[in-house]
Amino acid sequence: MAAFPLLKTGSVTQYPLQAMTGQASQVIRFLDGTDQRYMTHARPLRAWQIHLDLLDEDEISSLEAFFRGQLGGYSTFDFPDPISGSSVPFCRLGDDTLVTEYLETDNAASSFWIIETYG
Repeated sequence: MAAFPLLKTGSVTQYPLQAMTGQASQVIRFLDGTDQRYMTHARPLRAWQIHLDLLDEDEISSLEAFFRGQLGGYSTFDFPDPISGSSVPFCRLGDDTLVTEYLETDNAASSFWIIETYG
């Protein structure tokens, strides 16, 4: 399985870091108007919004090559959780396109979501 590329500093993101946790649930509504709710999976999933600024040409080209190799949001990879430092398997990119802003030489920026899946 592929691994998310690190920056030259050894980190995966820059601050501010936005991370969220969500639980999938299902609601069944009965004819009498009552409903029943239940969790569809045993554990919640995590998502991270990655903000990257002031990237040099090597870092942004590495990120773009990784994005192309993952076919956008279709393939899974290992992602190092920036909060706990542990490796999270079965993550995918949150979008099929990567928007990169080239500000000047050796100064590029990008922002995207990483989403944990159940595998």
